Amino acid sequence: MGPLGVPEMIFIFVLALLIFGPKKLPELGSSLGKGISEFRRASNELKYTFEREMHNMERESESMKEATGTNSTYTPPPDEYPYSYESTSSASAPQAAESQPATPPEGSEVKHS
Repeated sequence: MGPLGVPEMIFIFVLALLIFGPKKLPELGSSLGKGISEFRRASNELKYTFEREMHNMERESESMKEATGTNSTYTPPPDEYPYSYESTSSASAPQAAESQPATPPEGSEVKHS
C-alpha cells in the first residue's frame, strides 16, 4: 500500500466533515497535529538519548582498552600452546569411555518404553 493520493485525501476529508461536522473539524485537526508533533519530539529525544549513550559506551570501551593495553583479539604465540600437534595417541582415554555402556546410579529406576 503506497502513499495516499489526492482522491483518497479528498474522500477522507469529506468523510471526516460528515462525521464530525464543520465546527469540530478544526479542533480535531489541531489536536491531531499536536499529537503528531509530540510523537515526533519524543521519537527524536529517544533517538538522541540512545546515540548519546552509545557514544559514551564506545568512549568508555576505548578508554578501557587504552588503560589495560590489551587487544581484544589476543592470540598467544605458537610456543605457548599447552598441547603438541605431533602426538595424537592421547585420544585413547575418551575412546575407552565411549566403549563402556553408561550405568545409572544406584537407587534410580530405569523406565523402558
